Amino acid sequence: MTILNNKFLANSDFYTGAFPSEYGNGIAGVFDLKMRNGNNEKHELSGQLGFLGTELMAEGPLSKKSGASYLATYRYSTLGLFSFLGINVGTNAIPQYQDGSFRLNFPQKNGGSFTIWGIGGLSDVDIVLSDQEKPDSATLIYGSNDRDQYFGTNMGIVAASYTHPININTFIKASVAASRTIADTHHDYIFRHVEGQSPDDFYVVDALPPILDYKYDETKYSAYFHFNKRIKPGHVLKLGVNADWFQMNYIDSVRVVNPGVSPTLDPWRVRWDASQGAALVQPFVQYKMSAGQNLDITAGITSLYWSLNNNSFSPIEPRFGLSYKISDGKRLSFGTGLHSQIQSPYLYFYGSTTINRDPQELNMDMGLTKSAHAVLSYDQTFRNIRIKAETYYQYLYNIPVKEGSSSYSLVNTGAGFSRLFPEKLINEGTGRNFGVELTVEKFFTHGYYFLVTGSLFDAKYRGSDGVLRNTTFNGRYAVNGLIAKEFTFKNGSALQIGAKVTSVGGRWYGPVDLDESNQQLEVIYVDSQVNTIQFRPYFRADGKISYRINRPKITHEFSVDLVNVFNVKNILTLTFAPQLNPPIVEENQLGFLPIFFYKIDF
Repeated sequence: MTILNNKFLANSDFYTGAFPSEYGNGIAGVFDLKMRNGNNEKHELSGQLGFLGTELMAEGPLSKKSGASYLATYRYSTLGLFSFLGINVGTNAIPQYQDGSFRLNFPQKNGGSFTIWGIGGLSDVDIVLSDQEKPDSATLIYGSNDRDQYFGTNMGIVAASYTHPININTFIKASVAASRTIADTHHDYIFRHVEGQSPDDFYVVDALPPILDYKYDETKYSAYFHFNKRIKPGHVLKLGVNADWFQMNYIDSVRVVNPGVSPTLDPWRVRWDASQGAALVQPFVQYKMSAGQNLDITAGITSLYWSLNNNSFSPIEPRFGLSYKISDGKRLSFGTGLHSQIQSPYLYFYGSTTINRDPQELNMDMGLTKSAHAVLSYDQTFRNIRIKAETYYQYLYNIPVKEGSSSYSLVNTGAGFSRLFPEKLINEGTGRNFGVELTVEKFFTHGYYFLVTGSLFDAKYRGSDGVLRNTTFNGRYAVNGLIAKEFTFKNGSALQIGAKVTSVGGRWYGPVDLDESNQQLEVIYVDSQVNTIQFRPYFRADGKISYRINRPKITHEFSVDLVNVFNVKNILTLTFAPQLNPPIVEENQLGFLPIFFYKIDF
């Protein structure tokens, strides 16, 4: 569940490839989220009850004279209803969450506006195996098989922005924000009774000693300013700066389990113990011009400075794009640019795990990851159908890889749920991605719409061993299809029926090193053969049926989402289960899952 409630969002921009210079600290894409203002003419209320959560939303005018408005949402998890009704959601660990958001907008007499907004939420999930009688009596998806895990996160952000028009051709915008994210975890190791080696004895819990505790706490203060000037018709100058101050606090301690018939625990070792601040500054300038009636050109330069070390400064990153109107409804576009990105902040502070010593940070001198993009696209719209074809090439360099000969590369992160424990990393890895994409979209007319997208691509990388390999995500193809039809009736009600199909090539992995996995109690792959084996392709079909009853002052909606209607067993990952032989288990993603909700709008 994303904390971004779609009821809170306005039309937003999603950029892939060579995005404009006003966006920095990203090498793949940018999602520029825009939040809508509340209704400034009348008050509205909305409530929704479903298996995923209970939602409330209110919006309306603060002052009809000035046009000021408010918008507020709140959502609380009701996933526990699945367990109560005996519905299998694929795991015994049911997450709990709640979140809320608000936005206050105050239009100004000079045509500007002042806005205050915020988003906050918290969540936790407990993966408890010690109360299970047999290993096959619990679905162990997402968790390790030898411990109880307690995981929680919370975040919050509050911000204010001000837009001020200086004259008809010029305006400025400034924003400030403060945000905080916290993630904390506690693990207890499951010591089981083994006397007599009886299967019934083995699953009796003897003790639950703690073996892991960590807390990651990041606070960020942000400021944004830009100046927008129309120099003459068709010529616009935009310049500004993004600035962030990070306050990072990380603490992590672990006890290593020595496997065997009677496992033992080592003393506590500190892996993270850091409290430090750093600044991220990104100035930019951008110029957009219309060269005649059919050609638009955008050129810009940005820069990135990360104060944590001396290796994280990218002085000049040029961006360039052009768009040529071939004829009515037909357009050809090209973009290129150089991009850079800092690493996940906690990776810089990972230390040695020598017993009874303070951790010695290994990666404080990591530099920026960089990429160069080139994108060519063709876009055509006729009647109510849009077709877009795109081809792209991306070259990645300065990717952190392990010192010494290894297949490891930070480019593969994000394929699982585990944190990284990087050894000494150096910015000497490379990678490249290229492919073609096609999108066919019919807008909502005559009671229906559809969207079909297809992508063919290839993604490779080189670690410090210099071998060209598949990235973990190199599925090579992805296809999505979405269609929905609405039937309206004379009494004002409407029936909607929709379907979605997704097929994606499988992720890559490699042969498991059983000896090393038994030593470390987790899945360890043979380093020289990483990403030489591909999981089976991912396939999922969803359906949706909803019925809406419209009344003069109230609307009711009943809806059922049928997730994975064919109950396809899509693989998630491999996990280590020490009580099984062999100890490597293939875990699947969620199967068929019906989701019901009822919504009422006033």
